[in-house]
Amino acid sequence: MSGLLIAEVAINQYESSPASCDVPSSFKEFADETFQSDLAGNSISAISLFINTCVLSYDLVTAGRLTNQAITNDAIKPIVGPDVMNLISSSDNAGLFIAAAFFVTLVSTQSGAALSGIASICCMTLFACFAGLVVPGLATIQDPLATFAAKGTSEFGSDVFVQDISTFLPVLLTAMVYQNIVPTITKMLNYDREQTFKAITFGSAIPMMMYIAFCFTVLGGGALPGAGSGNMFLTGIVASSVFGSAVSCVISMSEELDVFFGEVSECEVLEEGERPVDLNKQETASFLSVVAAITVPILAGVFFAEGDGFVKALSVSGSYGSPLLYGVVPVALAFTQRTAIMDEFEKNSTSMDKVKAAFDKFVNDDTDKGKQIVPGGMVPLGALAAGSAGLMATHLVSDLSGLAAVSSAIL
Repeated sequence: MSGLLIAEVAINQYESSPASCDVPSSFKEFADETFQSDLAGNSISAISLFINTCVLSYDLVTAGRLTNQAITNDAIKPIVGPDVMNLISSSDNAGLFIAAAFFVTLVSTQSGAALSGIASICCMTLFACFAGLVVPGLATIQDPLATFAAKGTSEFGSDVFVQDISTFLPVLLTAMVYQNIVPTITKMLNYDREQTFKAITFGSAIPMMMYIAFCFTVLGGGALPGAGSGNMFLTGIVASSVFGSAVSCVISMSEELDVFFGEVSECEVLEEGERPVDLNKQETASFLSVVAAITVPILAGVFFAEGDGFVKALSVSGSYGSPLLYGVVPVALAFTQRTAIMDEFEKNSTSMDKVKAAFDKFVNDDTDKGKQIVPGGMVPLGALAAGSAGLMATHLVSDLSGLAAVSSAIL
């Protein structure tokens, strides 16, 4: 729902603009245009950068670990030589720096279309490895219906389960985040409602179904491949997902920083009603923005990872950042935009009947322009905002309780 709301705001902003500029490609641009406030735009941009920094820090640490495993492989020694191999393997962070340099080079030299193609290859790799790992296990489950109907363990409903699930939920929420790339996806799809709706709906549903299938296989007693092929498939899943996540984070952060560095291209004003044929130009990200985007995650991975895979970064992001940026902010953007459209209708109408007719046309218009991607009026907006606020409140109470307990122990 939040991804569709972000896309709705992007498309409506694009359709209301008379120029062929890159209308919405960052959360700051969304907020500047919708709220007409530099403070709101800078605050929302800072939250976006914080979340992406946390996720990218985790990605770089994981990618660095995979790189270290690769460069210490005996098969590579003849290629780079034993001296270079020993020099690289002597540093714990060598893999992280190599991975960071790779992502900087990739994002700053490849166009959006090329990066989209690379991401598609990653998806195909992920699907193939997932199929090799899970599908054979699904086939070995004796009674699928009994697995679905099985009762929970005695821990369900106890304090132990509540504590475990509250600890796990922020990591799960951050791991399922894709909204950071929605502005770029909408732009790549030329702000087409139908294509954007399909991309966001299926793109967010497929990972969830894969996760459910994996849990169903494990909990249902399905046999997963062990050593050898199992390790190969798991490594493929980790590598492809981390690669795609890192690239999307770097793109998202560079889009945000482009605004501050003045790298946003000037608008080319066209005739009224005219639109460019293809907005997915063969442009690459600014090298300065890409380097700035990846610097802080590198430092965080080097000094704070502490060898645990940096899952803590995902937990911090998912507790407050993700619910705020991908829950509350999209609701505020969409609500403000829809209210502004209604105000415009009221100014141009002479009676409430005309206002109602104009609003009905806005919601139910057969043409693309003015249609809400998320149906149901304000009800889904309220539900998303309430859920996001409740999640943040839960973790705030938990964190304050923990802080109070520590303070009492010290005193």
